[in-house]
Amino acid sequence: MKKYVSLISITLLMACNGTRVDRFLGERSPYEKYKNGLESSSLEHSALVSDWVRIGEKVLSDSLSINLPYQEVGYFDPKEASAILLRYEVKEGQRINVKVEPVSQVDSQYFVDVFEVGADGQLSRRHYAEEELSISYEVKKDGLHAVRVQPELFRGGVFSLQVSNEATLAFPIPEKTSRSIASFFGDGRDAGARKHEGVDIFAPRGTPVVAVRDGRVRRVGNNRLGGKVVNVSGPGYSYYYAHLDSQLVNVGQAVKLGDTLGLVGNTGNAITTAPHLHFGIYRAGRGAVDPYHFLHSPDELAEMELPDTNNIGIFQRVANAKINLRSLPSTSGDIVRELSQHEVLRVEAQTKDWYRVTLPNQEKAYVFASLVEPVESPIETVSLSQSDLLREDRVGATYFENTLESGEAERLGHFENEQLLRTASGRLLWKAPVED
Repeated sequence: MKKYVSLISITLLMACNGTRVDRFLGERSPYEKYKNGLESSSLEHSALVSDWVRIGEKVLSDSLSINLPYQEVGYFDPKEASAILLRYEVKEGQRINVKVEPVSQVDSQYFVDVFEVGADGQLSRRHYAEEELSISYEVKKDGLHAVRVQPELFRGGVFSLQVSNEATLAFPIPEKTSRSIASFFGDGRDAGARKHEGVDIFAPRGTPVVAVRDGRVRRVGNNRLGGKVVNVSGPGYSYYYAHLDSQLVNVGQAVKLGDTLGLVGNTGNAITTAPHLHFGIYRAGRGAVDPYHFLHSPDELAEMELPDTNNIGIFQRVANAKINLRSLPSTSGDIVRELSQHEVLRVEAQTKDWYRVTLPNQEKAYVFASLVEPVESPIETVSLSQSDLLREDRVGATYFENTLESGEAERLGHFENEQLLRTASGRLLWKAPVED
């Protein structure tokens, strides 16, 4: 008995620590397998491995957001350990599709993981990609999800990322789409005495109404509100078709996706309105749920043309007097920071007319692409002295006394009170501010 209690205790402890129980039972994601391989190799204590592991964990606290559908072309510097995390809202009934495609280093290994963001902000892995670098899953509850993309050590280059959503059900009236919905879930009914528990789709009388997925007919009847109705049960949900002019199925009948269940009418309390279908979805133990996201598929993402990748993965600087950085690649995104003219940032990816950027202090945001320019042309020439303190352009780099570079350097920009210089040898170095 003690053995079983101990096993249960260990399992609960792992769950409390955010560790998937299936890991304890042997199932591990490609990311975990690769990480464990690195940590058990001769490189276990090397800075390379510790940087790769640290970046993969640290990025989980990033708060960059996207709106679906989304696509970008980005760049991972093979010389540095790097990763991205993008958060997005999900709605019950959606199918989420994630796809990563290496562009410049097609044989690179990428690790793609989808996390659920809890109410406390903690992330728990829910899905991961195998060799095909794609994930497709159905959303069972509204919430916030996040996708992490990280290449293996010394690999990366240019890549593309798509995160899109689509309907999980067929539309109940063929040839129509969610644009045909005229009354939505939650709309007031009977002078506000009750709420609409479905969506209304108007169509000519006699238009076929079809099964949105495989299931079994549980009820064919007539009631005061819905008139002639059909109920079909499926995995996890039941589907309610109301105001039918006629019913063409029988109780207990198995139906397949697309089978005709009845014809559009205006029976029940719809007798004074134009013919339409009332379609509702019910979940056991929860009652009515909003059908819209089960039925709505946004326009497909147009194939994204490969942008000028010379502008990705490099420093750029603010071209105007002052610009806003935003939390989303849209003017509707919150302003997270202002930058002044010639302040420097690194462009990590492009999505339409926006850049995803990282600041020298590792803050991340989006900026409208036309507001910045490459740092190739110097702003001015400055003199270096041995009293100057310089540091490399990398995370965690410390200052060193200038005994390596001398003479003149080109000032390319600044960030806060540090100057970005290109020395006579072509190196990019940050110059420490002069103390008063």
